[in-house]
Amino acid sequence: MAYDTLIREAKDLPEDMIEQVIEFMRFLKYASKKEQTNHSINNNITFHRSINPLADDFISISEDFDETPECFKEYI
Repeated sequence: MAYDTLIREAKDLPEDMIEQVIEFMRFLKYASKKEQTNHSINNNITFHRSINPLADDFISISEDFDETPECFKEYI
């Protein structure tokens, strides 16, 4: 049924738009394969991304990070 709908909708499109649809379909297939690769490990175990991808890296911020910048002090 979905194939019939796809063909019926594509039938009225100009050639250049059909090419765009084909490219988008290829992108969707590529994205689907990439997502499966990123989230699965051998033996059908699913890998879930961590909430914070930078949790293992040290990120330094300046000592005055929480202080109000000079240009905004007149508004406080």
